[in-house]
Amino acid sequence: MLRVRTLACLACLSILGTFAVAEDFRIETNVYSGTSKVPLSQNITLFQAGYVYDYLVNQKLPHLSDRVAIFDQSHGRFVVLDPDRKVKAEVKTDEVLLFASKLQAARSTNAFRRFAVDPDFEVEFSQDGELTLSSEHMTYRLKTMPAQSADAATQYREFSDWYARFNTMSKPGSTPPFARMAVNAELVKRGLIPTEVSLSIPTQSGISKATTLRSEHHVSWRLLPRDLERIEKTATQLTTFKLIDFDQLERMSLSKR
Repeated sequence: MLRVRTLACLACLSILGTFAVAEDFRIETNVYSGTSKVPLSQNITLFQAGYVYDYLVNQKLPHLSDRVAIFDQSHGRFVVLDPDRKVKAEVKTDEVLLFASKLQAARSTNAFRRFAVDPDFEVEFSQDGELTLSSEHMTYRLKTMPAQSADAATQYREFSDWYARFNTMSKPGSTPPFARMAVNAELVKRGLIPTEVSLSIPTQSGISKATTLRSEHHVSWRLLPRDLERIEKTATQLTTFKLIDFDQLERMSLSKR
């Protein structure tokens, strides 16, 4: 058993570097809460030519178009599209990084919050590809598969790290991203991609109710014709949609739910 303490030293990561070789692949993700067999959310994530296109399927309102978040690492930005309202918003990765830095700098008397910004996990990895990062505050259990290449593993890790930061910034009150970033670091070290991730957070001070989330990841090392069509449509939307403030786009999204 390996014990690892991970404080994501943001200044030490070459987080804006471009990939040496950009692999094209796709991941379909279903997220479940507790023992439910109905997905809480569904995403289709497409990696192409160094860009990442993440499509959030709207299950509650299936007549609405999928919301799209594009991670454009080479230009240091996320672009979020609302196809139904034909608007887009841009968030610079510098803003995301600053928000994450402030989370790390904040001081809390709550043990869970302290752990969340400076996670300290015990790590176990079995021969059948199961990875466990455990602590008294939260535990991750993962089933994994080898990435097609070291570059693909790095692409997944960097996108997942950035997306975790971005989600924390865009969803006030959510758990800081650093525990998931610790998981991603363990994956890329072994050249792995997750096929299933289970997160358990027990009841504790600051957490009134135990939480269990499970995500299933279906990975394919090639893009499908319909994926390329989707990306082409998104490229057109990027050039034609009206640019608005991200907070305004979020308010619009809330009004649709």
